[in-house]
Amino acid sequence: MLWIFIAFIGPILHGFANVLDNYLTNKLFKSVWTLTFYSTFFNILFLPLVLLVDIPGLPPVPLLPFFFLVALIEVLYLYPYYKALQSDDTSVVSSLFSLGKIFVPIFAFLLVGEVLTLTQYLGFFIIILGGAALTLSNHGAFRFNKAFFYMLACSILLAIEAVVYKYLFENISWSTGFFWATLFSSVIIFCFLFVPKLRRDIRLQTNDLKRNAPVFALEEFLTFGGSAASTFAISLVPVTLAKSIDAFQPFFVLVYALVLGKSFPRMFRESVDLRSVIKKFIFFTIMVIGIILIVS
Repeated sequence: MLWIFIAFIGPILHGFANVLDNYLTNKLFKSVWTLTFYSTFFNILFLPLVLLVDIPGLPPVPLLPFFFLVALIEVLYLYPYYKALQSDDTSVVSSLFSLGKIFVPIFAFLLVGEVLTLTQYLGFFIIILGGAALTLSNHGAFRFNKAFFYMLACSILLAIEAVVYKYLFENISWSTGFFWATLFSSVIIFCFLFVPKLRRDIRLQTNDLKRNAPVFALEEFLTFGGSAASTFAISLVPVTLAKSIDAFQPFFVLVYALVLGKSFPRMFRESVDLRSVIKKFIFFTIMVIGIILIVS
């Protein structure tokens, strides 16, 4: 049962990171690629925290292609994610992370031969459908807008990443896999500096970064912590089960909006009227049923 508590740290931290990401991408940074560069760079600054949990070993040479695949996804998924935040409400974007999770059990079966019980698969799909249904609570009808297609691409990339992580963790420790994959992402991100236009944009927005350094540092700390917890859960249990917990992320976005929305209105794009809140809590209750089926 310990894995459930660890897995829940991911959506708790990522949910608030979503709120700060919305602020950064809509209020501060015009260039999505510039924000991607700074996000990845700040993320690696927290890598020494991994040493508090375990000392990573050297990555095995035969597994290096999988390390670089995870690192590449860590950079690429940010572009459609930030574009989606520019197109729709934060909780809607957070809900749409559920789209790609439908592919998790398929990828997990093909790459690592992962098979669950019928009851666990049922619980997984109840959680995913409940998370996706949170989108309907805002609009009354599902919309294939730009945010949908951006998040479809984003969530599929993250589904692939999760399964590749599981493959790595079957051969190496969590600390080795997470540490080196995160470090390799910095190698990829610094390639941005060889592109003149990107290098110019990054330099021009340095002052914006300095003025908002505390917000940026907090956002990246939450992202790093959420990713560390999520991947640690993947190392403990089947990836399909671990990733199902991520569907609770929009619930935590809603809670943050209810608690902090009035004090920090610029940070939130969220419907918190009574009807929307009641509908979202109903979907949350349905998702809890999914959790019960998974752990039973």
